[in-house]
Amino acid sequence: MINSSPQRVNEYESNGMYNKERAAALIVNTHSRRGQKFFRAAKDELTKQGISVAASYPVKYPERLPKVVQNAVKRKHKLIIVGGGDGTISSVVDYFACQDVVLGILPFGTVNSFARTLGIPLDLKRAVEVIVNGKVADVDLGKVDHDYFSNVVAIGLSADIARYISRRLKKYTGMLSYVLMGMRIMFSHRPIECTLTMNNEVFKFNTHQVVIANGGYFGITPFAQNATADDQELMVFVMDTPHRWHTLKLWIAFLLRKAAIFPQARFFRVKEVKLEALPSQCVEVDGEITTRTPVNISLVPEALKVMVPSQHYQGQA
Repeated sequence: MINSSPQRVNEYESNGMYNKERAAALIVNTHSRRGQKFFRAAKDELTKQGISVAASYPVKYPERLPKVVQNAVKRKHKLIIVGGGDGTISSVVDYFACQDVVLGILPFGTVNSFARTLGIPLDLKRAVEVIVNGKVADVDLGKVDHDYFSNVVAIGLSADIARYISRRLKKYTGMLSYVLMGMRIMFSHRPIECTLTMNNEVFKFNTHQVVIANGGYFGITPFAQNATADDQELMVFVMDTPHRWHTLKLWIAFLLRKAAIFPQARFFRVKEVKLEALPSQCVEVDGEITTRTPVNISLVPEALKVMVPSQHYQGQA
């Protein structure tokens, strides 16, 4: 079962639920796909369901989000609710990591993979219900070198899509934007000479796609059976083929949420992996390009306290 936080007087009830009588800070990335539209609605819904919003921040410029969250943590808010997508959560999760502060998630992005992994509904009212009636879970985070991430690190096709796709296209076409950009890029995409050092072994692949996941979703599709955000493992996926057509079929299957079986798919469960590539590649971290290879990726177990549904998220068996 999922690990819930130990009881803290006046902060958490004995069953791991957050004490909803306490105040919360609300921080919304209004540059995210649904953030601007739902900021006021989120504030109203939280108040309606019994959460006292002590401070609220609509953040128009994503680069300001880390500082706003850092300041909220310094002000000793015990529950900080963040509205945005995977990139938003990943950009601020460093300030929640290994801290005595609980993250509440309002999934306002295009894909919301981390919210899907945790079982958080994409509907605003039901997402707020999780914050009000859910439980505090201790889930894992990953690290790319020294920076924390919540869900996925990738190189190859998905990283190139993240690099070139526009926020405007995502805002108006949603998931279709990834299909359109993937089709455009795939026909000129070159395979990568990738080296993975993990479990005291070195593996070499000629590939178009590598994914390292801390959780159960890659995009909107379940990534690997029984993978959760608290299983204390990273899942490494490599499409072991230089052929574009195989990778394109994989990408389409993921976008269509089809559980297709590919003989070229390779899966590994690890605690740490060194990722190298020739030529050097842009690294996508939760939908945003943040660095280049080579990188070291590691697991930090039980690093994040986050609100999850009390019944539906099963976590580690």
